[in-house]
Amino acid sequence: MADESKVTIHPPDDRGRRLVTYRREELGRATSERDVREFLYRAGMADAEDVDLTDEALFDWQGTGPESWPEL
Repeated sequence: MADESKVTIHPPDDRGRRLVTYRREELGRATSERDVREFLYRAGMADAEDVDLTDEALFDWQGTGPESWPEL
C-alpha cells in the first residue's frame, strides 16, 4: 500500500504513462519528469521545478524510478 504522506508515481501503464497521486487524489498521468513537476506545481508546490524527485521522504516511485520513461 502506498504511503499517503508521499507523492506516489505508479508503475507505467500499457502506454508508458505513470499515474501520479497524492493522498488518493489523482494529479495526472505523466510521461516525463517534466509532467510530474507540472502536476506538483498545479497542486500548489511553488518550488516544483527545483524539488529532488529522488527524495524518498517526498516520493514513492513504484515499479521503476524516475530514470524510466517511455520513448515517445
